[in-house]
Amino acid sequence: MIKRFYQLDSFTDKAFGGNPAAVVLDAEDLNKDQMLMIAREMSLSETAFVLDSKVSDYDYEVRFFTPTKEVELCGHATIATFSILVEKGIIKPNKNKIIVRQKTLAGILPVEIYFKENNIWRIMMIQAKPKYCFTINDISEIASIMGISQDNIGLQGFDAKVMAYSTGLPDILLPVKSLDILKKINPDFSSLKKYSRDYNVVGVHAFTIKDYDNLLISCRNFAPAYGINEESATGTSNGALSAYLIKSGIINIDEKVSLICEQGYFMNRPSQIFVEVKRNQDDLIIKVGGKAVLVMEGQIYL
Repeated sequence: MIKRFYQLDSFTDKAFGGNPAAVVLDAEDLNKDQMLMIAREMSLSETAFVLDSKVSDYDYEVRFFTPTKEVELCGHATIATFSILVEKGIIKPNKNKIIVRQKTLAGILPVEIYFKENNIWRIMMIQAKPKYCFTINDISEIASIMGISQDNIGLQGFDAKVMAYSTGLPDILLPVKSLDILKKINPDFSSLKKYSRDYNVVGVHAFTIKDYDNLLISCRNFAPAYGINEESATGTSNGALSAYLIKSGIINIDEKVSLICEQGYFMNRPSQIFVEVKRNQDDLIIKVGGKAVLVMEGQIYL
């Protein structure tokens, strides 16, 4: 059996920036073990496997694998998936916008593909409904694991606690008081792996507010429990972060608000994740997105 794969850098418009993900199309005849073996061989944070829909409820089924396990959802691999589906002509360009329904383990989630002059301008993913998971009141252990002091944790001028939120995957959201502190984080990855498993989360998403007026957030994401010590762009984590910032009263929202999350800058893989949040009565509708660039393609022999 021969399968073609594509590797794209997501949340960037330049090759070798953003976060790389692999995409395998026509994956109907692959079983879970084969998908995991391919993901391990690709040795990227996530590999997406695309299956055609045989029912009217959704358009494509997408399964996401890290090198160690299948996960419910992956933001940057979703961006990569729908970018290559357009690039290969499977999804036809439109003058304005196409909405595609993606079946994932997190549910059936719409993906919005925006076009300018028949080229992709931006791909936005509607996230799962934001969910508050828990608060960590004793921050001594997580401070020690992340290599910072307890005094470094928080946001200047706000009562910002360490909490876990999910918009598809649960992450611990760790506010720190400055860009310099964010840069100095140096986790004990073995301890962080155990800590993440104990709390049943993907990992820790550390952040600080770089520019409050323009809602520019700087982030770092650590997920050793999923085989990823640090990741350069994480869509679901920044979706969860936007819910945390609004629910905690750090960012105000009337009808809608937009954020830009910078990630990967300390890894020499600069990424920009665009987040849009709309208020719908008591709920938040969160979209996360960006662009992707094809950098490699090849064949897998099974």
